Amino acid sequence: MSFLRTVYYYYSLRKNLNYSRKKILALREKKFRKILKYAYRKIPFYKDFYASYGIKENMLQEIPIYELPTINKNIMIDNFDKFFKDNQITKNKVEDFLKNNPNPTSLLYDKYHVIHSSGSTGTVGYYLYSEKEWDFIKAISTRMFSNFTLKRKKYAFIGAVDGHYAAISLFLSPLNGPEKLFYKDYMVMDINKPIKTYLKKLNEFQPDNLTGYPYGIRSLATFQSKGLLNIHPEVIVCGGEPLLKNVEQFLKEVWKDAEIVDSYATSESLAMGASREDLKGMYIYDDAVYLEIKENKTILTNLYNYTQPIIRYELTDILKKSKDDEGEWPFTMIEKITGRTEIIPFFINENGEKDGIHPLVIAEFFVKGVAKFQFVQRNQSFFVFKIVVSQKERSDKIVEDVRNKLTDILEKKKMKNVNFEVKVVEDIKSDEKTGKYKLIVIE
Repeated sequence: MSFLRTVYYYYSLRKNLNYSRKKILALREKKFRKILKYAYRKIPFYKDFYASYGIKENMLQEIPIYELPTINKNIMIDNFDKFFKDNQITKNKVEDFLKNNPNPTSLLYDKYHVIHSSGSTGTVGYYLYSEKEWDFIKAISTRMFSNFTLKRKKYAFIGAVDGHYAAISLFLSPLNGPEKLFYKDYMVMDINKPIKTYLKKLNEFQPDNLTGYPYGIRSLATFQSKGLLNIHPEVIVCGGEPLLKNVEQFLKEVWKDAEIVDSYATSESLAMGASREDLKGMYIYDDAVYLEIKENKTILTNLYNYTQPIIRYELTDILKKSKDDEGEWPFTMIEKITGRTEIIPFFINENGEKDGIHPLVIAEFFVKGVAKFQFVQRNQSFFVFKIVVSQKERSDKIVEDVRNKLTDILEKKKMKNVNFEVKVVEDIKSDEKTGKYKLIVIE
């Protein structure tokens, strides 16, 4: 039943790509009203929460979305047991399940997929999906591929693998169903282990599709450029952290014939959007999520998860709408998700005022010869800009160019009083706990 349902979703979602923008917005609104009414009637938290703001059931059909109060991870965790129609689901039961069942393919009560966030905000979140909702996610995930077929292929993954993380859970999910037939073979690489130990096996494996964190894929590309790795993937799917401009360019230089895909997903919704080379931009799946894009945050309403309804949930992801209104798909087009960070570095400027450097400015930083970088704030008047330089370029010239660009950024922000150090390092390690790379660090 699960496989047939996935096929049904696949063909239904394909039709949406041919709709007009007006029809997509009407569909999004219809789905929003449906889950809003469901949550009010069936989910204990929402009825009490909305009632505290004077919102009654007869108002749900007309009330503008922006007049509904927002929630966040802390609110959800504090009221976790009230977010489900199924009263078997409790925070205690979920935590016990995660502790005793580290295998990402295991299911809570044999019917719920559990995803936990990496806890980068200091608060770990838990997100549940029914098998029906998981089938929807698998179906919509095929949008990542410009030429999706059911041809059997070899798939390789690099990322955090020792728990119910979103990426590994989705990567391994076909193994529990008929979709396994389409995995000719698969290989999993733990990013918390020395990547060099996987090179021999990866050379023998020769994946058709390579997917994982950009940090890990970039590391593999470095080995490929040095002649220690010799693979030729058809598709490279990056997700879980920002795909920075310089990293994407490096991947294209190393694997010229590969299609580079940037997948946008969160634990709160494993189906958010994607960027492909043939689409010339990133698109939000407006038929799966309702995103309200603000200047310093994004508000998410998940339109397909009825197990744990998420309505007007504040994400710290920073998005920016594209100025191009005419796209390949009838969805919201955005500039790349370059602000996937919970922190903004704030400094005291020349006028003695507190001001921040927008994460988009840092994430889009590009200087030829800089293979990797990290912004480390030490205090409100000093930061260190760590860089990994290409061995093909002169490091002293690169440092000078980086310094000039940073100086220009600070001048535009009226922060000429802020001091910094450009530090050349051999490598920048990913977070030991999550396996993910942090672009901005506050010390």
